[in-house]
Amino acid sequence: MKTYDRIMLFCAHPDDEIIMGGTIAAHADAGSEVVVVTISRGDAGYCRVEWANTIAEQRREEAAECDRILGITERVFLGWPDQGVRHDWKLTRELIRVLRRHRPEAIFTLGPNDRNRDHSAVYEMTDEVVWQASENVLADHGEPWATPLVFLYHGHEGLGPAIEVDTTQYARRKADAWLSQTTQMEMLPRIRERIEALGRTAEEGGHDTERFVIYERDTFTDFPELPEPAEE
Repeated sequence: MKTYDRIMLFCAHPDDEIIMGGTIAAHADAGSEVVVVTISRGDAGYCRVEWANTIAEQRREEAAECDRILGITERVFLGWPDQGVRHDWKLTRELIRVLRRHRPEAIFTLGPNDRNRDHSAVYEMTDEVVWQASENVLADHGEPWATPLVFLYHGHEGLGPAIEVDTTQYARRKADAWLSQTTQMEMLPRIRERIEALGRTAEEGGHDTERFVIYERDTFTDFPELPEPAEE
């Protein structure tokens, strides 16, 4: 299976990465390093008053379980406040530092078509981060690194061109990753039934796919493809 040696995800919150959980599992199983950059603490994601002071730590624990299920190599927490992710110079420089340290071959980021302002802010930053990380600037933030490819994994409705990946064989792991986010399942109980159905996809003869929009500045040359589903 052809794949990348290292990929990176830009996520506004803990659990955003599970949107492409099947593709993460495919890369991890193929031997790729998967680095998830979680920008905010997710500290607005609580539905009980008594969780207000503990939710950030609870979500860290849930994120660790997600990492185990999907095979994520490393998760970088930047500690920004939930509902406070914005395109500013401090966060941009933090992302440049992380990008240069890990030097991924592909970045997966959030798209512009999302009512969650934290999500769309990540999209707004991505172009500047990828560009500035490749330039000979900010010498104390690591050696320059030009990331060859960028994909949008969410918030890309109506955009293209796109790549659709068959992730049916990873649907159970993706569902398990969602269900491991216990605070979020309690906050959004209506989605539990849909996620449990996702876990039964393969057994019931269904299909699960994940769609990625090719970032407008990408230039494809001779570069590895996204992983293909392994033969059973």
